[in-house]
Amino acid sequence: MVKFRDFKKIFLYTLIASLILSALVAVITVMIGAFNDVIGKVLWTLGTVIFHSLICLAFIWDDEKKGTFNRLALFIDVIFYILVLSFITSILGIWGILGDFLLMSLYQAYGVIAFAALHGDLLSKSEGKINYLNKIIRSNYIFIVIVLLMLLVSIFIQDATIVLGELFFRILGAMAIIDGTLSVLTIIFYRIYVGKHPEKRTKERKGLSAWVWILIIFFGFNMLSVLGMILISSLLY
Repeated sequence: MVKFRDFKKIFLYTLIASLILSALVAVITVMIGAFNDVIGKVLWTLGTVIFHSLICLAFIWDDEKKGTFNRLALFIDVIFYILVLSFITSILGIWGILGDFLLMSLYQAYGVIAFAALHGDLLSKSEGKINYLNKIIRSNYIFIVIVLLMLLVSIFIQDATIVLGELFFRILGAMAIIDGTLSVLTIIFYRIYVGKHPEKRTKERKGLSAWVWILIIFFGFNMLSVLGMILISSLLY
């Protein structure tokens, strides 16, 4: 079995090899001098390879500087899986294999999954302190999964408001409210616990890099926009 950290390296090397091959194809087509739809797709493919390669390199650089792989292990692992899926999805989209709706739905799903992983990863940092806090966190995990699954269902169904009905989205809204409430309670109780046990505070604090903050903001905005769009649609329905 290949370790996941090794898999990250294999993925990076694959992207670099793809970059070189795509560049060669692009050079050959440019030298021929006949620019057409196929050449345009080749160049878009080249741009996609470069983009994903830079993202991978940014994460490796961030890990060396901040140790992000260890501090946000679940979130980072999910991000690398999403990068693999995003690379494949973008290529299929460029070459017209995936339709516009499916393409948009997949990227919405990637954003929602990434945000759910980040949410769960951050909650896990508060586990193991006191029993009632552990119960709140574990309950929060359950509602994260429920909200995630309901969002994924609604994302991949066209005219989801009509197909799934008003009740589905009312339940989704209620689950999201409970999810958010449990998260706020976790923060409050954890702060109370740290206030009573200052020795439990982490002595060495390292801030997250700009790359990670950009991803957190992006996926958070994506999660809120999808949820907001669905809830607004349900109210209009």
